[in-house]
Amino acid sequence: MDIDLSHKEDSLAPQVGSLTAWAETLGFTALVLALGFWLAPGDPLQVFGFPWPMLAPLLLGVRYGFFKALVSASLLVFTLLLLRFYGPLYDELPGPYIIGVLVSSMLVGEFRDLWGRRLERLKMANDYRQYRLDEFTRAHQMLRISHDRLEQRVAGSDQSLRSSLLLLRERMREVKTPDEALIWMAEPIISLLGQYGSLRVAGLYAVNKEQQVLPWPLATIGEMGEIDADDRMIRLCVDRGDLVSVGADSIERGEEKTFSSLQACIPLIDTHGNLIALLAVRQMPFFLFNDKTLSLLVLLAGHAADLLQSDPRALQLPGADMQSFSQHLYRSLLDAERHRLPGTLCLLELPEVDEDLMRLFFESQRGLDLHLRVRNGRGHDCLLILMPLTPQTGVGGFVARLEQLLTKRFGPGYTLLELEVVVRQFELPTTGSRSALREFLFKECELNEGQIAI
Repeated sequence: MDIDLSHKEDSLAPQVGSLTAWAETLGFTALVLALGFWLAPGDPLQVFGFPWPMLAPLLLGVRYGFFKALVSASLLVFTLLLLRFYGPLYDELPGPYIIGVLVSSMLVGEFRDLWGRRLERLKMANDYRQYRLDEFTRAHQMLRISHDRLEQRVAGSDQSLRSSLLLLRERMREVKTPDEALIWMAEPIISLLGQYGSLRVAGLYAVNKEQQVLPWPLATIGEMGEIDADDRMIRLCVDRGDLVSVGADSIERGEEKTFSSLQACIPLIDTHGNLIALLAVRQMPFFLFNDKTLSLLVLLAGHAADLLQSDPRALQLPGADMQSFSQHLYRSLLDAERHRLPGTLCLLELPEVDEDLMRLFFESQRGLDLHLRVRNGRGHDCLLILMPLTPQTGVGGFVARLEQLLTKRFGPGYTLLELEVVVRQFELPTTGSRSALREFLFKECELNEGQIAI
């Protein structure tokens, strides 16, 4: 299973504060000055002609922004002042030249920073869409797996795949310390993977923040023991962030040990791209060592990784829809606080239960929106809508589209006002304070902490 990481590529320029950026800034400016002294020793800074040395701060401003452009321009001006006061060149101080170099460089750098900030916001929005797409892809792949084939594969088991995943989620709800979730969940995870892969000898190993595999397993099937973190297959798996396995023909000929002591390495990577742990497989039945089985193990490992990264407060909610909605709300809050990406909560409150009307509201769901049907403290049927990447002003267009759908479905005269549907809206805060959000959900909407976690 290949993973396309093209949407996570870094920018072409190094980080602004890196040593490479500073080296390029100082080196390129020095190179321009050296060329000036070599080509035109009588006027190295081109004060009396076209100011070619000004290209250095301009290009650096385009590449790195305001500060690096200012540093480069300042070096040119400083060199000019040295030649003015301590050398035979430039009897008069060229004020327009100095002002022109500084102002031009700063303008270019400032516009580069402005567009850089805009591109960063677009990148974060794209990452969120990619996150939702990856999440949907995993769910879609699970649905594509034939239920009959899975039942045949685990004919000796009394659990289906769905019940196994639900049991894993129930075990996760019992974890009290989120930092130790991987330790507590290691045995259930490797049991699930071992069941559907018929693994004979395998181990689950933690991966630290430096992307290093810890040698001792958290849980094992069979006699696994310590592994070599520098094993070629393990390093490939960590570097690629994808399944790595030897060929089936190599196993049949007994040649796999010349490459690695393992048959397969399966990473536990969540939809954010975080590598949490690694499943090292030393032995599994040859007739099951195929792309279909390995793809299923990768898919299950991804679900387990997503579960380990879940908000523990959301997992305490009684329903899967409530848990999923709370986790997406938590991510939207982080995007609003850290990256200033807009997000809005909208509540449609119906005075009484109306299945036709509620069905119409669900049909109006946009691509990235999430819906949660709840009953508030006033006993009213409500639809809570999370609108990622949508400012509060965008709710007006959403409500107008609902009005059009009502007219199209039920005829003229049917409006939200006539049907006594109350629309409440709240824009996610960017300040880090969530008291206003709690005020909106728990007091204005009269929901409770058993329905949504924040």
